Amino acid sequence: MTVLSIDIGGTNFRAGAVLEDGSVIKFEKVPTPSVFCSGDVLADLAGHLKAFSEGLTIDAVAIGFPATLDRDRKRVVQAPNIPFMEDLPVCDYLEEALGVPVVAERDVTFALCFDTDKYDVPDEGLVCGIYFGTGIGNAFLLDGKPLTGRHGAAGELGHIPVPGCTIPCGCGNVGCLEAVAGGKAIARIQRERFPETGIGDMFAFHSEDPAIVELIERMASAVTTEVNILDPDCVLLGGGVLTMKGFPRDLFEEYIRSQTRKPFPLNDLKLLYTEDEPDKSVIGGAIYARRKLAGR
Repeated sequence: MTVLSIDIGGTNFRAGAVLEDGSVIKFEKVPTPSVFCSGDVLADLAGHLKAFSEGLTIDAVAIGFPATLDRDRKRVVQAPNIPFMEDLPVCDYLEEALGVPVVAERDVTFALCFDTDKYDVPDEGLVCGIYFGTGIGNAFLLDGKPLTGRHGAAGELGHIPVPGCTIPCGCGNVGCLEAVAGGKAIARIQRERFPETGIGDMFAFHSEDPAIVELIERMASAVTTEVNILDPDCVLLGGGVLTMKGFPRDLFEEYIRSQTRKPFPLNDLKLLYTEDEPDKSVIGGAIYARRKLAGR
């Protein structure tokens, strides 16, 4: 089965044709606005996928969104960082337009599927993925299947409210955790305190600054909040922030372990750091699609 797998982000649109063995025979990364430019989101998406897959035999399509989807994973409900993607019947529309099965999920679930496969994490039990990028991506696999929640909105770790924070969030609320514990917070600190420093060098040059130390503590609190509530079998940590030059991983992990409940889950806490690979969610989407279409 060859899967056309898509990862739609607020900045970039990634697509790849993924073979059964996980190899990618065609890949592109283009600016997201270059794909969606007519005002008809679904027509733009269908047209782009048809053009991309010309000359290829595609058996299924997998699409990852940085969004909340309904419980049936047929419709995009809300995408905080891509406001024009709301209330979209994406699977039904694309199946009719492309003539193949279409599955949709949150992009972070695709990333977690890739990482559990790459790092040989067992399907049994509860696995959490926490990815610090522009926001905080979060997903769970319970016995190998995504945990979605009653309305499909489980895993919104980045939208836990932070008392005293008044920063508006793209989700419509004010004071969400990802405003003070992810890439948005780093950009704000850089803009307000260190405009002469490139954002990629913030940790390398300013890791001891109180604002950066507070950022690291809040990132660790996001992890420990989830660990203390769920007591997972394994926590996979990734995203672009954790791979930035000079990121103080020792301090980050020190905060995580100091805040985790004792004696358990601390005494058997399994943290696994993942690499930030450009086609991670594309390949992960193909893994997810094959599992779902096989009824697993």
